[in-house]
Amino acid sequence: MTESDASPRTLAEDLRARSDDALTMLLRARPDLATPTPADIGQLASRAASRPSVAWALDRLDLAHLSTLAAMSALDPPVTLAALRRQVDADDGRIAAMVARLHASALVWGDPDAWHVVREARDALRNFGPRGPYDGPPALRTREVDERRMRHASAGSVMELLQRVEHLLATWGERPVPVLRSGGRGVRDLRNAATLLGVSTEQVEFVLDVAEAARLLGRAVDPVNGEVWAPTTAFDTWRERPPADRWITLTSGWMSRPGRRVRAQVLRTLASADGGAYTDVEDVVDAVAWNLPRADEGRDALVRRTLVEGTWLGVLALDALSPAGAGLGLPDARDVVQRLLPESVTHVLVQADLTAVAPGPLEPAVRARLEDLAVVESRGGATVYRFTPGSLRHALDLGWPASEIHTFLADVSVTPIPQPLTYLVDDTARLHGRLRLGDAGSYVRADDPAELDALLADPTLGPTLHRIAPTVLVSTVRADLLAERLAASGRQAVAEEPGGVVRVRRRDVVRAEVVEVGVRQSQDPADAVAALRAGEMAASLRPVAGRDDQRGSLATMAQLREAAEAQQRMWVAYMDQAGTRTERVVDPLRVDAGWLTAFDHRTQKVQRFAVHRIVQVASAP
Repeated sequence: MTESDASPRTLAEDLRARSDDALTMLLRARPDLATPTPADIGQLASRAASRPSVAWALDRLDLAHLSTLAAMSALDPPVTLAALRRQVDADDGRIAAMVARLHASALVWGDPDAWHVVREARDALRNFGPRGPYDGPPALRTREVDERRMRHASAGSVMELLQRVEHLLATWGERPVPVLRSGGRGVRDLRNAATLLGVSTEQVEFVLDVAEAARLLGRAVDPVNGEVWAPTTAFDTWRERPPADRWITLTSGWMSRPGRRVRAQVLRTLASADGGAYTDVEDVVDAVAWNLPRADEGRDALVRRTLVEGTWLGVLALDALSPAGAGLGLPDARDVVQRLLPESVTHVLVQADLTAVAPGPLEPAVRARLEDLAVVESRGGATVYRFTPGSLRHALDLGWPASEIHTFLADVSVTPIPQPLTYLVDDTARLHGRLRLGDAGSYVRADDPAELDALLADPTLGPTLHRIAPTVLVSTVRADLLAERLAASGRQAVAEEPGGVVRVRRRDVVRAEVVEVGVRQSQDPADAVAALRAGEMAASLRPVAGRDDQRGSLATMAQLREAAEAQQRMWVAYMDQAGTRTERVVDPLRVDAGWLTAFDHRTQKVQRFAVHRIVQVASAP
């Protein structure tokens, strides 16, 4: 037999001749081929040559490999390396390496004297224009970056992102915004959110998109407002987790959004700079274009957008890939980010100007209680909280007694509590509840009749009020509307229950259900190769027509019992519940109650088979 006669004549023959390691490499490069596991090499070859799978593989080739494959497609088959050298402007070693990768990916088959391009690949590249360069992507011009500054900038971005997501979603949980008919969010709601966070509407949209991708934001049905945007049930768990875990959840959502291949290639390109910063955005655009030449038309705009979003996330800092960004997807990503961020603290520094400074990220329980008492004045590495009469009234409305406020502040502050804050708490508590608001239509009650005299004399409030007792007024308007009018006139009223007990007011929060997305788990390539070999063995042991056919389940059971006793390997054709016929080689262990228990060489496990579904059985050598 000559060497030419030994050359594979089809892709299936080429794949059959490959080693287990080579097949494992193929399934790692093209995981779609292993889902579901092919029955044998013939089915694997058919799947590898199909149009969707070939298009998937072509989309993952860089410009050098794609140009080489296009050059091979333009030549008459079989293609020799000598003919290919005249078409490709690269040295022999580079050409051989590129062809070897194309062969490993099953886009070409044959041998160095007779290469064939898979037909669907040849058709797809018929009009492919660009050729090369073959020696790698365009060089990325870089500059040095101070590592300490980069770490601080990245940590600051990470903490700001976490604070913005938590603050915005907590606000939308109390006051959900409606879902537009188009499914989006209204311009006015985005502007209000931008004002709340102190950022641009573009950045607000990004924060919301990332939160939605991380399944922290979703749609809920509100009894009053209909379908609204609200935090999901996963948000409450997320906000209690350590900062590194929360950030990884958000970045994982960001990476999973449409355009993930381009986004991942941007990070790989920046990683190749070895800690340097790019000096020109277009260098990054050109490098990504070389690596992903078949990406859609929005690729270049997505690259530029990724650089901006990466900076907002803390993945990039000072135009370089940050340590946090470099660790994405790695097993120790959490530890890398945790070392980058400041340690959580449980204390604040209360100052004489009625502010409290948190010198680091507060523990969630402390932060939640402090936000009941004070408003956030500025965020960042050190968050500043300000105590105001309004913020303390809010705490009193939530049921905080003045004594508990004093105790909490003394426990959480490492500095002495200044007298002005102590006086502010006491004065606010003393004035709190002097006016009582209830439902009549509504009524107003006060301990001092003079308080009510002043209300009746007010030209905006008097016409809606009527005295029914020296210390009680009733109104023709609802209690919530009357409360707003009293507040507009500079008077704060406290709601009370019918029995005169102060009503503790907490906003109802709305939560959307988390939609679980099923993810198909890919089989380990090595296991898939073992199943393929078992399928090939089953095909080779397939009996000739009529030999060893069984005419009923009783005869099948008898033959399988004999095989189990003799420890005889058997070939069986099995029809599953979906009506799919598979051929397997099994080692029968026992047969009872209409079931065969046997070691299945396809799955490498002990399996149970219903005997009535075994349509053919034969001895296997």
